This record gives sequence, structure tokens and C-alpha cells, in this order.
Amino acid sequence: MRKITILIALFIGVMFGCQNSDLELAPTENLQSKDQLIPLRETFDFTYNGKNYSSPFYMKNDTLMILEDEEVAVIYDRLQELPDLATYVTPNGDIEYYDTYNDLQNKLPQSPMHNSPRFASQYTLNVYEHANYNRDRTGKMQSFKMPILLPELKSYGMNDMISSCAIINSQNPGTIGSVTFFRDPNYQAQSITFTYAFPLGDPTWNNYVFLLVENFHNYKVKKKINWNDRISSLKAF
Repeated sequence: MRKITILIALFIGVMFGCQNSDLELAPTENLQSKDQLIPLRETFDFTYNGKNYSSPFYMKNDTLMILEDEEVAVIYDRLQELPDLATYVTPNGDIEYYDTYNDLQNKLPQSPMHNSPRFASQYTLNVYEHANYNRDRTGKMQSFKMPILLPELKSYGMNDMISSCAIINSQNPGTIGSVTFFRDPNYQAQSITFTYAFPLGDPTWNNYVFLLVENFHNYKVKKKINWNDRISSLKAF
């Protein structure tokens, strides 16, 4: 039997698995001249304006996702062109889209301790120049005590340079928080938001770790553009 090896890049985040929209296929290996590549079919699911959409898809030329449901494909393509598209990654890994960040704010989960200075001051947001928290390559890292509003990252030497991030805490308060990254300075253009509530219990971190985004490459800003090295401002609460 002929063997076809397909490498699938999977994103692992906060208590959630990969999203089909985030799949990236690396070049195939061990293919002989007469071998045929069988398309990989999965289901891509997302929510927009309170409605759930789902479509089987396959990867073309190893990296291009083709949605087979024409109606869903049209909606998804239109979403990717919205200038202020807000992407929300839920704690369980689902993807929700909103026309703007303001629309998303009204939907974010809240906690009685959400804005408590006593709890918020214990959280630290770390942003890294490279994927996997600079563990594979030496790179820049910046730490910010939360809550934090950063209308620009240029003065920190991190503009369009963030590839991964983590939120850690010296204690385990169990409160709900969120962090939003924007493509442009002053919280403009497209955004991507993550929320967290409980520590992950990851043994590779000394403190409680609440959010792990291993590689922003796994999330799309728009068609053919991902979030790796695209962040210019952020908000973390």
C-alpha cells in the first residue's frame, strides 16, 4: 500500500482544540510520481450574527481551504473582507465572528470580579516574538501587568512582531478575563479576542497559566493573511 504522509499544523490554545479554519497543511512527503493525493475533508464550523454555519471542506494545494457548501463559502468570504471584523475564540475553541469589536464587547462573558483591581493586578500578559513562546528560537518578550491598554506597540519594540502569548498568574483567582489584539494602532481594523476563566494546569509553567496562544499563524485576519506578525495594539482586562 502506498503511503502518503500529510503533516497537519494544529493550534493548541486555552482549554480548546483546533479550529478547522485554522488548519494549515505542510507540503506532502514520500509521494511517488504516480501517487495521488486524496483531499482531506473535515467540517468547518463558525457562528455569525447568532447563526451557526457548517460546511465540509478540503485543502487544495496543501494550504487553501475550499468550503463545499456554496452558501457558507459566500458568507465566509464576505466576512474575511470586513475591515473591522472581530474574531472571538471561545474558551472551548469555537470561532464566532462579529462585524466590529464594539459588537463583540456586548457579547463577552462577564464576572463579578472582572474589574477587581485586587485580582487583575495578579495577572501578567506575556507576548513573544516567535511561536511556542520563544522556546524554539531566541527572540524578544514583553510582560505587561493587567489590566493594560496599549494603543501602540512600536515603543515596546513589538509592533507587528507578536507570534505567541501567554497569560499567567501567581495565584488562582478563577475570574473571567479577556485579551484583544488589533491589527492597527489605536485599537483599529480587525481584532481577535480570547477569554479565560480557569488555569490550565500546564506543568511546563511555574505559575498558573490561564491563556496559551502558541502560534498566531493559526488564525486568519482575512483571506490569505494570518495574525502572525500583524498585531499593533492590544487590550487586556
